[in-house]
Amino acid sequence: MVLVLALGVGGVVWYQSQNKSRDSVMVPYTMLLPQKIIDGTYYKKGDDNTVCSDCLTSTEEIKKLGIKSGFPWAAHYVQNPAESAAGDSKHGPTVSVIGIQGQVAQPVAAVDGVLARMHEDETKKAKALGVTIQGIEPVKVAEYKGDTFDGTVMKCESLMLKPKAGLDNDVVVARCVWGDTSAVGIVQQQVVGVESSLPNTNDLAHATLKVRNEARQPHPRNT
Repeated sequence: MVLVLALGVGGVVWYQSQNKSRDSVMVPYTMLLPQKIIDGTYYKKGDDNTVCSDCLTSTEEIKKLGIKSGFPWAAHYVQNPAESAAGDSKHGPTVSVIGIQGQVAQPVAAVDGVLARMHEDETKKAKALGVTIQGIEPVKVAEYKGDTFDGTVMKCESLMLKPKAGLDNDVVVARCVWGDTSAVGIVQQQVVGVESSLPNTNDLAHATLKVRNEARQPHPRNT
């Protein structure tokens, strides 16, 4: 089970396309999660139901995010290809990809809504399990230059989940959420007990761009 931090506890990084105005409309696209992502370094293990999937992808929650004709998608990826069918990936780096495609009227508000809903769900679970949530990176603001990111906005954060003494190992999590008028997506990487092996939010933001591009498909009405 992946927990999510309360807003304001972890570091947050904003990325916004320099050439796009707030919530500007882009050419529609759809998403198809491939068997391998991030230049083939992570292999699909199966559908992902760990990153607040229920609290994000139900019909009711999709409507709350202001997404029309919303369609959810999710998958879980591991580094070892043998684990894509079987094996223990509890202690190796894993990547979860989850999101909703559709008509996103206000991408910035939708990204905020996704994070707020995740934070709410995670805070409840952390309290119930006696887990302490600690931020790792400080808040900072940055922009992509040129055409490296053609979406509306991307927001990233990193944190550590510390269980009660004597229980499970610490879990380190970094995640990015992007939004545009076609989709809202989350890319989250998680490592158990090894903080140094987790990418910083700048690195994960670029990995998220790769995932977005690798999964992105032309919308049928544009072909």
